Amino acid sequence: MTDFISALFSDTSTFFAIFMLAAVAGMFSERSGVVNLGIEGYMTMGALGYSIFGYALHQSGANPSQWLQLIGLFVGAGVGALVSLLHAFTAIKLKGDQIISGTAINILAQGIALVLATSTLTGPENYINSGFITLGVGSGTSKILTVYLVIAIIISLVMGFYFTFTKTGTRHISAGENPHALDAAGISVNKYRLVCVILSGAIAGLSGAIFVVSRLLGSFAGSTQGYGYISLAIMILGQWRISMITLFSFVFSFMFALGTRLPVIENAGEWMKANGSLFRVLPFVMSLIVMMIFAKKSKPPKASGLPFDKAQR
Repeated sequence: MTDFISALFSDTSTFFAIFMLAAVAGMFSERSGVVNLGIEGYMTMGALGYSIFGYALHQSGANPSQWLQLIGLFVGAGVGALVSLLHAFTAIKLKGDQIISGTAINILAQGIALVLATSTLTGPENYINSGFITLGVGSGTSKILTVYLVIAIIISLVMGFYFTFTKTGTRHISAGENPHALDAAGISVNKYRLVCVILSGAIAGLSGAIFVVSRLLGSFAGSTQGYGYISLAIMILGQWRISMITLFSFVFSFMFALGTRLPVIENAGEWMKANGSLFRVLPFVMSLIVMMIFAKKSKPPKASGLPFDKAQR
């Protein structure tokens, strides 16, 4: 039972880092007024960039330190930021439909990742093996305190301070609530939104990189398994507020960890072992039910999804 509890909280820790970062990424963009459904796509491309970096590093013949994966995390974040430029160009410059743009990025990213991850360049395994393992305190796979959890906590604290105590954070919120008032003060709304979308892509890409090493044991087959969409649900349930997003990230992380560990518990019954996949689906079903219940009560930023046009002031 002790091993089960340890493994349960270890999984909760890794899930929390992934969900928290991805949900914060979505919130950061939408707080500025740009709906960002492309979180799944940024995560996928970030995971791809991280995996290719690790694969190339280990194929070079060297025996690199596991701490070099921190550079890989930056690579994943950078790839996510680059892909987010597509969404920024469509949503801000062209004033296109932000939902369609985000959906297109998800489809494009999934296609690119699947092609590259299953290509002959990566060998016969049909996945990219980054060669990296989880960095944290603990033995084996039971590592509750990981580098990724620390990163997620630091970013969430910085975000909370940014939105609550800084002038820039107040302007950021204004860009999503009342962009014309911000423009009247002589501040460029579109520049704020551009930076926010790029940083959103970077944070989501970082989340995707963490997903690969913490949930897939360093091997990437071209999919982030819908975790980006779950993170958007967490963002909505959290009402675009850091404190609530943190709470729901933990709740969903615990649900996913429970769904992962219950079927493999030592004293699990035959039915539970035979239907283990059912427990892994339950968190997705629960997220759908919760979203249906709370959908009408959500209050997104007033200008979220609306292209900024000075002529409409």
